Amino acid sequence: MLKKIQYLSLLIAVSFSISSCEKVIDVKLNTSANQLVIEGNITNKLGQQTIKISQSVPYTETNTYPVVKGAIVNVTDDKGSSWIFTESAPGSYTFGPLKGEPGRTYTLKVNVNNTLYTASSTMPDSVVIDSLDVKVFTFGSKKQKQAQVHYKDPAGVANQYRFVLKVNGNQSKRVYAENDRFTDGNDVPAVLFYAGKNDDDNELKTGDNVDVEMQCIDKNLFTYWNTLSQQTQGSPGGITPGNPPSNISGNALGYFSAHTVSKKEMVVK
Repeated sequence: MLKKIQYLSLLIAVSFSISSCEKVIDVKLNTSANQLVIEGNITNKLGQQTIKISQSVPYTETNTYPVVKGAIVNVTDDKGSSWIFTESAPGSYTFGPLKGEPGRTYTLKVNVNNTLYTASSTMPDSVVIDSLDVKVFTFGSKKQKQAQVHYKDPAGVANQYRFVLKVNGNQSKRVYAENDRFTDGNDVPAVLFYAGKNDDDNELKTGDNVDVEMQCIDKNLFTYWNTLSQQTQGSPGGITPGNPPSNISGNALGYFSAHTVSKKEMVVK
């Protein structure tokens, strides 16, 4: 009995000692320095072409990226043409009307505070959307509607695609990127699974207006968008904690894309 009392007393003493030694551990999270973020597009549609420049922020802060003003932005092609982009709004540099040409390689040069960032992208030949329709999936007693894109992949040519899906004017949170590794020369039906503003908004409804843009992109851009798709299954082009491989030099984030555009719209029935 005496041994049991002694053991119980020791246990209480040890417990008290441990609790009295507790202290708050201050975990310091390392935050990386801000980086330049460039989002540049040259398309085969005649109009205003845009290069957006901002800065990244630490992940501990809100996802509001400060714009970069006063940059010198120049785009050239492999035929010797050159265009100076001017700042039409804070952080947004534009030139137009301008129409990119398939087969041309475009080079972007951005000078910020005497630091030069460069990127190149070759615009592929155009592949167009043949049609849009609704693919219905059945899960038990529930049916789910998703957008489906139909197009003809050219045979014997490596093709890469990015899709942008908007429903009632709101861009899906998902990133869609495909290549023709298994579909070369085929008639391709590509299902674009919708992800809306919240987790419950993941299917199309009767009366929804669906807008799909198909971009033919080069290999480097496919790597960028495909990596982003695998990492996020969400954000429509934002910078993520594990940044996808950029085609921009100088340790900048983002991308520069010369691509063709094909668009179709439909109303879900």
